[in-house]
Amino acid sequence: MSESLKTKAYEQIKSRILRCEYEPMSFLDVSAIADEMGISRTPVRDAVSLLEQEELVQVLPRHGIMVLGISPGLINDIISTRKIVEPYAARTAALKADEDIMTGMREVFCDPRLDIAALIDEDQKLHRYIVSCTENTYIIRMMDRIFNNNYRLMLYGSRMPGVFETSNQEHIDLIDAIIERNPDRAEKRMLNHLSHSEQTAYEAAGILMKK
Repeated sequence: MSESLKTKAYEQIKSRILRCEYEPMSFLDVSAIADEMGISRTPVRDAVSLLEQEELVQVLPRHGIMVLGISPGLINDIISTRKIVEPYAARTAALKADEDIMTGMREVFCDPRLDIAALIDEDQKLHRYIVSCTENTYIIRMMDRIFNNNYRLMLYGSRMPGVFETSNQEHIDLIDAIIERNPDRAEKRMLNHLSHSEQTAYEAAGILMKK
């Protein structure tokens, strides 16, 4: 029972951090969260310990539990790692990806009815699936942490005009290269997409630091 409560607290707090309902640099109130969820503080504290391991929060003695911010240094770490891993993953996906899955994703990105929130979710699904094509457990685990922080950046980046129109077309072009089984083209398009994402990420960080 206690394990299920910890999982419930972990999933809810993590979701709120990723969706910026708990803002970067804000402090979490364990008692308030526990009361809201109708549980004791113990599973909330246990959940916080897991989130600290994932580098989403930091426990500061005598101050409390802070949601970690997104700094230019962190963005550099995220983007530089993505530029190393994801072009390789795209090459691999061009050889291994399930064509039906990729075709289904393409149809989603071509749907004009999708709102920004849905597009962000689909962006995450696409990039995570491409990385999963490496079939490398260590890479997948590492990228999971990176995608978590990237999700927060995307939410703030969505406030900038025209960002998702460009990104959406880049996703479609990337998917086409993978469906065509063209590793060179998939690698190139992924790198091009990440280069554009880098500028958006720094602009999003600027919005965060002004808050």
